[in-house]
Amino acid sequence: MPKPKPNKDGKGGMKPQPKSSTGVKKRPPSTAFQRLTEIVKWVDLVIEVLDGRLPVSTRHPKSNEIFGSKPRLIIYSKLDMSDSRRLKAYVKSVNEEFALSAENGGVQQQAVALCLKGLSSKASFVEACLALTKAKRESLNKKGLLPRPMRACVVGIPNVGKSSLINWFIGKKHARTGDMPGVTKGTQWIRVHPQLELLDTPGILPPTFFQKETMSRLSVLNLVPPDTYENLECAREALQLFKQYYPEALDKYLEGLAESGDGLNLLAEKRNFLTHGGKLDDYRAANILLRDIREGKLGGITLDEL
Repeated sequence: MPKPKPNKDGKGGMKPQPKSSTGVKKRPPSTAFQRLTEIVKWVDLVIEVLDGRLPVSTRHPKSNEIFGSKPRLIIYSKLDMSDSRRLKAYVKSVNEEFALSAENGGVQQQAVALCLKGLSSKASFVEACLALTKAKRESLNKKGLLPRPMRACVVGIPNVGKSSLINWFIGKKHARTGDMPGVTKGTQWIRVHPQLELLDTPGILPPTFFQKETMSRLSVLNLVPPDTYENLECAREALQLFKQYYPEALDKYLEGLAESGDGLNLLAEKRNFLTHGGKLDDYRAANILLRDIREGKLGGITLDEL
């Protein structure tokens, strides 16, 4: 194996990755944006999946630029793990804004909050897709073109529930209608309704271009790569968010946690988390707290300012 070439400082090995202004490690340019841009060319509808626990933070800063004028169905996933009261009120407000924008010539958009554990929402999901592509179908008809199913793709940042949405909606009954040109081999359209086809592979929006504060919130729910944050800092951020939005949930989880100046220390003390040297183990406390938040053990949450 050839030896690594020395860096400019004369030392061998890999050059350390630089950090951006947000403090997050910069990653090599991804082909994800290129692939997504190619996908969007072929679809009539973009289904953007956002996490209902962070409905604002999980929307990619570049989404409007990437999707352009394509109609969009915004899915707020994980309704069962979210604060349903806050999220439903937010969805209502967002849809009012979308309707006003569309009246003034803006992009056709609609928002829906979904729980993927049941089948009752499938009909309304299809109805929303068809409503958003009505203008496209009418345009094809006016041009004298043969009617065809509208084509949609599911997109979003990692871990928001894209694949879960596809699997929930597609199931195992629908036939694939052929490979998609210009995209990874094996990617196929699936007929889910006489007037609708869905791409069977989600488009991924890399978790880049986010502000530092947004990255911190995303890390609390493990929506960014684990190597971009430290669990100790992440858990402290989680405690601050819960003190702001759900102090009662903290006290239910551990009495006195909402008022504590050092919540991790208190959690380690109460749970008897100790290092080999007998000191309080804040790292273990951080890991346990984050795990329990992500598994929904502190209840339904929505941690964005809505």
